[in-house]
Amino acid sequence: MLQSLRQISMLVTDLQGAAHTYKQLLGMEPIFEKRSSKYPVDIKVLPAGNGTFIELIQPTSDQGPIARYLYNRGTCPYLLTFQTRCYDQLISNLKSHDIKITEETQTPTARHAFVHPKAANGSFIQIIDILDPALDWLPEVNNLESNALFSRTRQLRQVAILVNDLDQAIDNWERMFGLVPTKRFQISFSDLEIAVLPLGDKNTFIELAQPTSEDSSPAKFLQRYGEGIYLTIFEIEDSLQLDGYLADQKIRYTTSRRTDNYVNSGFNSIWIHPSSMGGAFVQLSQVLDPVNPWPPAGDDWFN
Repeated sequence: MLQSLRQISMLVTDLQGAAHTYKQLLGMEPIFEKRSSKYPVDIKVLPAGNGTFIELIQPTSDQGPIARYLYNRGTCPYLLTFQTRCYDQLISNLKSHDIKITEETQTPTARHAFVHPKAANGSFIQIIDILDPALDWLPEVNNLESNALFSRTRQLRQVAILVNDLDQAIDNWERMFGLVPTKRFQISFSDLEIAVLPLGDKNTFIELAQPTSEDSSPAKFLQRYGEGIYLTIFEIEDSLQLDGYLADQKIRYTTSRRTDNYVNSGFNSIWIHPSSMGGAFVQLSQVLDPVNPWPPAGDDWFN
């Protein structure tokens, strides 16, 4: 029922500084910015490629839930925005399971609903249905995708959500959104068991991840913050070239070529440390498999 993952929103304390970081490291230029008095926040939207976006959000007041969340968590991923083509069916299904929807709004171009993080393993979710047939996405960024040609990423591909119980999380996402995993596996170098769930477009993915040890970095993150968004994964064109560029920039990162116990699954990856991305943990992956467009999702999901 979820067609695609279109955007991830990041809470930041310094909007200009965060925009500079994304431009310096990932080549993303802001294409839209606004001040919202409703929440209140300042926003910059950056294209990640292929119709996917990063939204940077800085509260302009110390009051309100967004400012409190930023105060408690620090700079971090905040909101996942999905597009659906069956809005009524999806909202009806959520309500039938007593899923808490915090807000529903409608404009001439789109319908919006927000799902409470407690219902979705700690991830705050916005669901959007585009009503205007002339629009591919929201009016502010529609037809601006040419700006993404300067990005070092091809697109936002996958977001990882840390969970306490992988089996329960899989059941939860299938019950709410009709998503089912096409691959489930363990990653020894990060002590995680992972399930990858393709969205309806078979182009974007949700990853549910449960730590398999108590002293790993993901386990400590889960113990400190609870369930929620952990890692943002972008597809890139050339990992070797980007590896060299990041090294020249003195950025703190790790590559799969130099990672113990890493098993090559048809792609090369770079992990940028959150300290270099203003609090966001980012993975950049180049697909090497000549047939499978996204190997983490399995061998035949795309057929």
